[in-house]
Amino acid sequence: MNKILYLLLLTSLLYPKEPYAYVYLLPFDNIQNDPAVEWIAAGLSDMAREEIKNVYGVRVKTKEDLEIIMNDRSLMLKQPRGSRNLLVLGKYNRQLDKVHVTIQVVDVANWEEVAKSQVTEVYTQVPSLNKAVGSSVSNMLKPFLPSMPKEKISPYPKYTEPVVKKRHPVSTQAELVASSLDQQIAELEASMEFLLGANERKKEKVKQEQSRFESGEWSMDFDVDRKMDENPENAGNTQLLSSVLDQLLSNPYEVELQRPEFEYHQDDELYMTVRFPVVYRLKDKILKDMLTGLPYTGLEQDGSLTVFYFDRTKFNFPSQHVDAIKSGSYRNVPILRIFDNNRNTLIVVADTPEEYWHSRNSSRVLYAPHHQFSPLIDFSVGGWSIQVAMETVDIQAVYEFILPVSEIESLSNVSLKFVNENDLRTFLDPIL
Repeated sequence: MNKILYLLLLTSLLYPKEPYAYVYLLPFDNIQNDPAVEWIAAGLSDMAREEIKNVYGVRVKTKEDLEIIMNDRSLMLKQPRGSRNLLVLGKYNRQLDKVHVTIQVVDVANWEEVAKSQVTEVYTQVPSLNKAVGSSVSNMLKPFLPSMPKEKISPYPKYTEPVVKKRHPVSTQAELVASSLDQQIAELEASMEFLLGANERKKEKVKQEQSRFESGEWSMDFDVDRKMDENPENAGNTQLLSSVLDQLLSNPYEVELQRPEFEYHQDDELYMTVRFPVVYRLKDKILKDMLTGLPYTGLEQDGSLTVFYFDRTKFNFPSQHVDAIKSGSYRNVPILRIFDNNRNTLIVVADTPEEYWHSRNSSRVLYAPHHQFSPLIDFSVGGWSIQVAMETVDIQAVYEFILPVSEIESLSNVSLKFVNENDLRTFLDPIL
């Protein structure tokens, strides 16, 4: 019995257990308690788990596992020597069309923060957001992971592989020249026979992409450069899709201009603050038409976000719409103009994120660049499918200015127009 215990002890000393990184991954925290983005919490932690679960030396743990080890910290002593216990904490919040994610890695042994990173992605680009969060967690954990064991070198020699003798370059070139001459002679003979009417030139057949069953397996040749053929049976659905895409790409928004607000300055009676509230939202009719009139392939709804899926089984994708989506030429920017009694432009607001327009100024009008509007619709197009993501929320924008009281009395009209991003210079330069 003593010999067995001695052997077990000797074996444990000679062959100790490899260390692990025990990663406790909790659901991310929605710090604004925004119900519209509550569903992201579980998705972010799931993506991080998928990213690290197959990494060598990682043992992914849950919230319940963390509670167990916190109630009895002596359990850490039973882990393999050199192991680490790491807690991954995440929090996120949404600002307009962006989601900002902060990730921390904490050492459970001493509760010290050992790594921190931030990720920012567009709200509608969920796959990109998940991938960025997963990669960030993986990179932060990498310095604390155990290294893989080095491959042992076998003392036995490997079987020698036969060495193929290299041919002399002259003989290789001669063979290529002879082969090329034979091919040219055969082509010349075929041309002569065709001219003499003795033989018709064989027409090249388009390779058919059909599956074959040979030797117990199915196979098929295909050409990745070949475009998908349009299905004539999808003409009706395609016409419906085209009419809806026309509205989505050109004029999908409904705008509510509210009465301006005026605030007197107590310290300076010559100036006043003017506020122009504007509400942006998607047209209700567009969403209803897509839900009731289009035979979409798939649909996802989560709070205010609705995602439609269209694929080639039911639709042919119009090329003009696909090109507009890929190039981004459909994007429009709201331009607010305020006129006096004589229809002279006094104030211009360009609501755009472009830095160029935020650096512009004007000596002719009061020019005020803003960034309060965000697109409520986003497209994703591929060779097989089109995705349309729509958010049914109201954007409450308030454009604020400080004007002399004498000029405020002449304000009489406000106008808002969506201008294509590519046409902003043509539209604004003559005014500014």
